Amino acid sequence: MNLFCLDGIPEIHTDPAEVPGMYMVLGRVSDHTSDLTPEEHDLIRDANPSRQNSFATGRQLAKAALTHLGISLKPILRNDRRPVWPEFVVGSISHTDHLAVSAVASAMRYQGIGVDVEVISAVDERVANRVLDEEEREWIDSLQLPEWRTALFSAKEAIYKATNPITGEFLGFRDVTLKIDESALSFTAHAQKDLKASRLLENARGYFHRIEGHWLTTFVIET
Repeated sequence: MNLFCLDGIPEIHTDPAEVPGMYMVLGRVSDHTSDLTPEEHDLIRDANPSRQNSFATGRQLAKAALTHLGISLKPILRNDRRPVWPEFVVGSISHTDHLAVSAVASAMRYQGIGVDVEVISAVDERVANRVLDEEEREWIDSLQLPEWRTALFSAKEAIYKATNPITGEFLGFRDVTLKIDESALSFTAHAQKDLKASRLLENARGYFHRIEGHWLTTFVIET
């Protein structure tokens, strides 16, 4: 994947051949509301300043990513809380209070992309017991590294973001089980029951990165 870090964020080494044709831009959340188009600003007119900043930063990074696909900048609106991407583009946006990220690619190459960024300590044991299955929790316990609770939570968020625009179905945390390759910081997923997303997961793979106290998770579904 091609990953670009802005705002003084340390560079993350990635292999462009690993997810060819996908462009991701990572930046710090700050006040970019003046860069929004009137149509975009209308979407957050009643939001608090923090929400406005995260939304605006996400849109700014998405537009930066789209330039790598040679796409002219236009408003990125939303439908049912999902960004509306230009024709023949798949993409995703995520943010915390501090970091934001967007990734895009050609829909001729990938069916779906999901990105998620989470503070490493975001998921405690109580939440993990609700969103992770027994096998996943036992794997984390064997590592004695509780930070992986958040990594798996983030992975399932990224999977939902990649599959939902295609299937339109709700994919719960317990509907998918993850298989983690800790050394490669990658993962695969399979559905626990027969779902529309089941076949999509067969042609998909996810990736983890650690950056400034956050997990950055990416999930891509090939065509």
